[in-house]
Amino acid sequence: MHRNTLAVLIGIVLTLVGMNAGFADDSKPAEVIVLSTLHQLHDQTEGYTFQDLSQIIEQIRPDLLALELTAGDIESRRDQPTKQEYQRSVFPLLDKHPYEVIPLEPPDPLYSELVGFFRASSEQLREQSPAVLDTFNIYANTLYQLLSERWVSAAAVNSPETDVLFESKHRFQSTIFGPLEARAWEEWNEHFLRQILAAAAANPGGRILVLVGAEHGYWLRAHLETSAVNLLDTERLLDHLSD
Repeated sequence: MHRNTLAVLIGIVLTLVGMNAGFADDSKPAEVIVLSTLHQLHDQTEGYTFQDLSQIIEQIRPDLLALELTAGDIESRRDQPTKQEYQRSVFPLLDKHPYEVIPLEPPDPLYSELVGFFRASSEQLREQSPAVLDTFNIYANTLYQLLSERWVSAAAVNSPETDVLFESKHRFQSTIFGPLEARAWEEWNEHFLRQILAAAAANPGGRILVLVGAEHGYWLRAHLETSAVNLLDTERLLDHLSD
C-alpha cells in the first residue's frame, strides 16, 4: 500500500477512536463529590485547616465547583463572616484554575423567604419556650464539642458517623423549632439538590465538587445516592488522597 494512503487510513482510524472515546465519556453520568466544610471552624480544627481544604480541592481536580453562596457572593467575592473558607481557601483557587463555578444558594425572593422562616421559628421559640431554646443550645454546643474531638482529619468530618449525628440533630431541631424550621431546612437543601442535578445533567462525564457546611452533608449524600449521578464516597476518597 502506498505510504501516503496508509498514513491517511491511520489518521482516519485515530480520529474515529478519539470520537468514540469522547462519546463514551459524554455518555457517563457526572461524578459528584459532596465535601463538607467547617466554615470558620477550620481555623480551630488541626486536622482540617483552610490550607488542607485548598489542597484537597486541587487534588480532587474538579471540572466544576458548586459553592454554598449566592450568585452575587461569587461575582463580588465578598468576604464571608461565617463561611470563611471562601476568602481563605476557595476564591484564591479560582484565580489559579479554570474551574466552572455555580451558586447553590437561592436568589431573592426565595433566599429572603427561607431565611425569614428560620428567624421566625427561632424568635417564636425564644418567646414561648426560652428554657427549651436554652436546652437546645446546650445540646448543640455539646455536640460540636464532641465532634471537634473526633474531627482529626477531613475524612472524619466527611464520615458516616458525622452525618448520622447531624441528621439526628436536625430531626430534633425540627421537632423543637416547629414546621417553619423543618420547611425552611428541606427547601434550602432541595434547592441545593436541584442546582447540583442541573449541573450534572449539563456536564455528563464531568467531575462536580460540592462544597457545603457539614450539617448539609447527610441530606445531600442521601438524596444524591438515589439520583442519576455517580456519587463518590467522600470519606474513602479523602483517605485515598492522604495515602
